[in-house]
Amino acid sequence: MNVPAPEAPVIISQSVTDIYSAGATLKAAIKANDLPTTVTFEYGTSLSYGNSVASIHDPIYKTENNVKANIASLKKDTTYHFRAKAVNSDGTTYGNDMVFTAKLGLREAYGGGFIIYLDDSGEHGLIAAEIDQSEGIIWDNGTNCKKTNVTAITVGSGQANTTRIVAILGLGNYPAKICDDLVLNGYSDWFLPSLQEFDCIWKNLSASEQKYNLKGQFYWTSSEVIVSESTQSCYAWAQSIYTGEQANWWSKDNNTPYVRAVRAF
Repeated sequence: MNVPAPEAPVIISQSVTDIYSAGATLKAAIKANDLPTTVTFEYGTSLSYGNSVASIHDPIYKTENNVKANIASLKKDTTYHFRAKAVNSDGTTYGNDMVFTAKLGLREAYGGGFIIYLDDSGEHGLIAAEIDQSEGIIWDNGTNCKKTNVTAITVGSGQANTTRIVAILGLGNYPAKICDDLVLNGYSDWFLPSLQEFDCIWKNLSASEQKYNLKGQFYWTSSEVIVSESTQSCYAWAQSIYTGEQANWWSKDNNTPYVRAVRAF
């Protein structure tokens, strides 16, 4: 019976994901050729690399396996080089040099909260506060139903919506006012998100991850619902943080969704 001769490992592919301003995840697919294989990643700001980090599977024994390593302490807007290094008893194999640029990333802790939206430049977007601002409250200030015409739902409309709601409803304790008055982590430019802005929270901040502190089921938005131009509706949009369901909620009865403020940067 012919026994295959031992072979050095093969690096099938390399990639980088979860790139943030101060960190990233390096990945590689390795063919170990049935030998115990140790995989590390070399990285740095030049082809000299200068840094090395072990992969999460060390050693690996399978014929093929996927490995990864998280790196931190990067500098924003800086280009980094990296490659995988696979070692077994028959030799050492290096992957091709690959590059990436550290940049702001979705879900990154930044600017007083967590990034939920980035524009095409990658330098500007929206940040959700790191905690809820209310654990249940009606949408208006408890006065007679007053149409505010804050029906805009798009990304970029939440600040104008909030400003108009507060100007019309005035004093009181209600979602738009709570966000408008908020001072958190050194920032005072918070507002109640529009429907599509809150949708960015739902898409990017998982309610199941405790670090995001999303305690409610439904959350208010600053987007009012107008049934018709001639009638007062007293409905506003709310959204489920678990399912993404968007619903028209009566602003004055026992419907008391939570509140999570956002800010632009």
